Amino acid sequence: MTMMMLLGALTASLAGADGGHLHRTTIEHRGSPVTIDYRATTALSTRQTGMSPPTRTGGVVRCAWIARVAVERRLGGADGLSRVVDTGLQLKGSQPGTCSAAKKAIERQVAERGDEVRRHVLAVVERDRATLLAELEAAARPNAS
Repeated sequence: MTMMMLLGALTASLAGADGGHLHRTTIEHRGSPVTIDYRATTALSTRQTGMSPPTRTGGVVRCAWIARVAVERRLGGADGLSRVVDTGLQLKGSQPGTCSAAKKAIERQVAERGDEVRRHVLAVVERDRATLLAELEAAARPNAS
């Protein structure tokens, strides 16, 4: 009794306006098209290690960073229902110097790994397909009292 057909697996894959990666697809559910956006966003955390005594030069200071990638699914456009469907990808790296001085270099390193994030988003879309269809079907069922 499932009345669902996938119209397109990949309608668009592009970098979003906020720097997050966006994947948009459309499915048909019970005769109506439903637009689904998957957006990846990163949360960066840093930790400075080592020391550089103020009276000496040549101290060893490094900034270790982790960018945690979350993939959010939004149904029906900007005002639709949304939820985070994956938080499994972590990008890690290290830069010499203080974290404040290395900020731009870290941002560049994260941006350079955009292809890895895009591949991850596409894998999440594939893994989420069955869950999405089940959630749409459950939401469409009349409530039994």
